[in-house]
Parts: sequence; C-alpha cells; structure tokens
Amino acid sequence: MDTIVKYNNQFNQVALRNFSSQELDLLISISSKVREKGTEIIEFSFFELKKYINLKSKHSNVEFMKNIINVNRKLLALNFTFINGNVIEQFTLFNKFKVDGDTQILYVSVNEEFFFLLNQLTSNFTRFELKEFVTLKSSYAKEFYRRMKQFRSTGFWKCNIEEFRNLLDIPEKYRIVDIDKYVLKPVVKELGEKYNLQIEKKYGFNGGRGRSRVIGFEFRFSTDKNLETLETKKIEKEVKPQKRYKIIENTPKVEEKEKTLSEQIKEELEMEQEALNRSTTLLGAYIAGLKDITNNSIIIDSKRRINLRKEKIEKLEQFSNLTDDEIDESLEKVIQKVLEMEIK
Repeated sequence: MDTIVKYNNQFNQVALRNFSSQELDLLISISSKVREKGTEIIEFSFFELKKYINLKSKHSNVEFMKNIINVNRKLLALNFTFINGNVIEQFTLFNKFKVDGDTQILYVSVNEEFFFLLNQLTSNFTRFELKEFVTLKSSYAKEFYRRMKQFRSTGFWKCNIEEFRNLLDIPEKYRIVDIDKYVLKPVVKELGEKYNLQIEKKYGFNGGRGRSRVIGFEFRFSTDKNLETLETKKIEKEVKPQKRYKIIENTPKVEEKEKTLSEQIKEELEMEQEALNRSTTLLGAYIAGLKDITNNSIIIDSKRRINLRKEKIEKLEQFSNLTDDEIDESLEKVIQKVLEMEIK
C-alpha cells in the first residue's frame, strides 16, 4: 500500500528555503511517518529512509547521514512562523532530531507546538502519495505539487505574484521570463500531462497608458476524482498524438473594457497596501527570530523596500479621491509615473 502524506494546510504557507530535491523527499517522508504519533520518539533506519525516497544503494551512508543532518539544519534556520492577526508564533519542527551513525538510526519527535499540523487531521488538510512526490525531480515541481494537492478537490489555485515567489522560494532577481524558464517549465514538464495542468498569467494595468505586467497566476488541474477517470483512459491517450501544454498569456484583449485611471489608482493602492502589510508582518517575525540584527543585509533591504512602498502609497492616496473628470493631461502623466513605480 502506498504511503499517504497528510498534514494541516498551514504547512503549505512555509517556504522551504534552499532545500534540494532529495532533502525535500527526506523531510516529507519523515513527516508522513510521524503523523498521528503525537510527540513520541520515532525511529527510522537509514535503510527504511532510503527505501522511502527511492535512493540508490550506491549512495554511501556517510553521504546519506550528511543529507539527513542538512534537512534539520535548514529546518532550524527556518524557524517556522505562523501569523494570526497581530500574534506571531515561531518554533522548530522537531523537538528531537538525533542521527546515530553507528547504528544507522534517526530518532525524531515532533515539537508540541507543531502537533496540530500532523495530528488529529479531520479538515483543512493536504493529502498526496509519497511515492508520487519522490518521483518528481525538480524542487520547484515538488513545492508546486504540495500546493496543488491542497486544492485537489476543486482543481483551481489562484495566487498573486508575491505569494507565488514566497511560497516557492523564487529568487527576487528572477524576472517573469526567468520564472517561466526555471520554475514553470519544470513544473509543466513533470506535472502537465498527468494533471492536465493549465497556467494562466494575470495582468494588471490593462487600460490607459500604464504598462501591463504580471500580477499573479491562475492554475487549473485535474481533481483527484478526475484523475481516476484519466487513468482508465491511459491506453487510449497513448495512441493519440501527445498534447502540448503551455502557459496562457492572458494579455488584455482589444474588446475588453479599459479601466479608467481612477480605477487603476484604486486597484494599485489596494495591492500595495496588502503587500505592505505582508512585508511589515514578515519583517517583524524575522527580527523576532534573530539575536543580532546589526548590519543584517536582509533586514536592511526589507526596510528599504517597505519605505519605498509607503512613499508610493502616500502618493497614490493623494489621487485616490479624484474623479476622471478632475484629472487633466499633466496630472495624468504624474499619476502614470507613480503607477509604474516598481519596488525592487
């Protein structure tokens, strides 16, 4: 029987930064086996773990031990953070994580604060097969797969660009063209055919002279129920020409109603305020988890971008109550310049 991975959906809000594909396999495998075990200490033999992640026997135990240690080292660096309004809670995933190289056994127990993510799961949970997860090669495909399975019953996931970058730990320097090449392409390659995955880019600033840009994505894919039907038709599909999957460029159509300048201002103001709230909260959580924040480059850069965003919001607020009749040509140029400001 295939091992089923199951955890609270809040686990999907954690970006597993810098985890390699194999390290993700190890983490998910361990999490699947400690599920519904409370906080008791669970033992894993190296042989058992290797079997879970389909690791070839030529991989030495010394190398494997290093990989196991790396998983917890990266988890410790993460400091899991859950935000509920103004309440920010941080903790590590495992209370005990002991690797015995002599007996080749890993001892793990779940932190009490993490108990609700892996125990007593009756609703709001993500579920998938461990076997399928470990067969995925790209770490981006694995991380996308986790979020996709959260919406397995509806076959639809919508997110803005900032949320997508954060959840999949996409480097800030990546432009949309880089996301297409290094993130979405591997995802489509590994998941597109089986899940009938369709990716639609959503654009902002469709009207006026503002520059159109990607502000989010909509993902559509087969639900768990539909997958069962698709499996029964697998033989028929194999004899037909292979279907090509592509990312839909949902650029504005000529016949679509153009947004007025006042509508653009309100839309941009709302988006920037939401981004500011997220950035401020995450910065506070990050600072709270550090002992020494002096000269921390991440904090310095985050504060810089927060200040730039505040400046942009202040300028937008000055124009937010204007009607289109009150905006002349010279003022329109000023407003368009503010709308096109990018926070980098």
